[in-house]
Amino acid sequence: TAFHMAEWMKRTPRATRRLVALPLPLLATILLYAELVFSFGGLGDAYLTAKRGLAALSGSSTARLSNMTQCVDNHNECSRWSKAGECEANPGFMLRECMASCAQCESDACHDEQDECAQWAAAGECTANQHFMLTTCPYSCAVCRVNWKPECKRDSSMAPAATRGTVDAVFREAVERFPLLKPKVLSTQPWILLFDEFLTSDEADILLEQGGHKFERSLAGDGVTPKVRSRIANITKVPWEYAEHLQVLKYEPGQFYREHHDQNSPRYSAWGPRLYTFFMYLSDVEEGGETAFTRLNLSVTPRKGSAIFWPSVLSEDPYKTDERTYHEASTVRRGIKYSANFWLHMYEFQTALTRGCDNSDYFQDDLLPTRLRAAKNR
Repeated sequence: TAFHMAEWMKRTPRATRRLVALPLPLLATILLYAELVFSFGGLGDAYLTAKRGLAALSGSSTARLSNMTQCVDNHNECSRWSKAGECEANPGFMLRECMASCAQCESDACHDEQDECAQWAAAGECTANQHFMLTTCPYSCAVCRVNWKPECKRDSSMAPAATRGTVDAVFREAVERFPLLKPKVLSTQPWILLFDEFLTSDEADILLEQGGHKFERSLAGDGVTPKVRSRIANITKVPWEYAEHLQVLKYEPGQFYREHHDQNSPRYSAWGPRLYTFFMYLSDVEEGGETAFTRLNLSVTPRKGSAIFWPSVLSEDPYKTDERTYHEASTVRRGIKYSANFWLHMYEFQTALTRGCDNSDYFQDDLLPTRLRAAKNR
């Protein structure tokens, strides 16, 4: 212990030694405890906490904190662009013009609390001591803009619903395996499948009755019969727990839904990206109300009992959005259009929702290596 105290005195700046007024026995106890932690491998939260307390007594972080004022965005929209994933999608512009929002420098919103953070991160402590490091050293661990909420961290045993190449395979097999549902291939690049006879008239009525309630413009409900639930899971090969709740929609004459894309979930959200949309028509429409895939010059006329199935991601990389599947709900000109859809995710959705997770990035095990590699290039 005396040796460690001497070494600490040698390595610690004089200003720090002047400010540290703790009794020597207490300091010795802290360092002895740190030594015991070291003997079992890794820094350990206890040692890091002790270091944090000592460092807080020094003035060594003043210069680093003052540099935060120089870490700024050049555009008012940087924060919104960053949340939309533009730091990764458009790095040439974003990393230069939106440095603060893209965490390219330490800012008030994204900074390390301790000067040793970079050293600890280089030693592998972001992985070895996640809870302490990710809350104390978010900049050095490259997890700024990522929420640390353990209950929204996916279990390591949870299998993804899609891997490279499996999206295309799901659609090919759906055509072959479900002839009684009268599948029609509307497109293969990307896949768009129409099932002419997916629901019976009674099943459509039940979905409408149990899922609709007050028929707001869009309303989540749970009105799904076991048969329909099983049918969708068998076609998509996605466990039911990975799906969002039924959404029932009602369009009256003059109503429409402009062009949009269904994939709006971050890769590192608790449930990952939306993989597929399964869209069912619960009524006929006298005129209008088509589902138009605006970038494919393709539209589908609503007919009670039919359903459309399409991907929101690329088969070669199911974490990347397929931009070709933008679509819109055309204006209903006569009659009323009732429909229902399911969005199916890469990972389990329903339990994560009950745990209070939202559609934000959370820390996941596969995030850290990617972020640390990117941080080395800053």
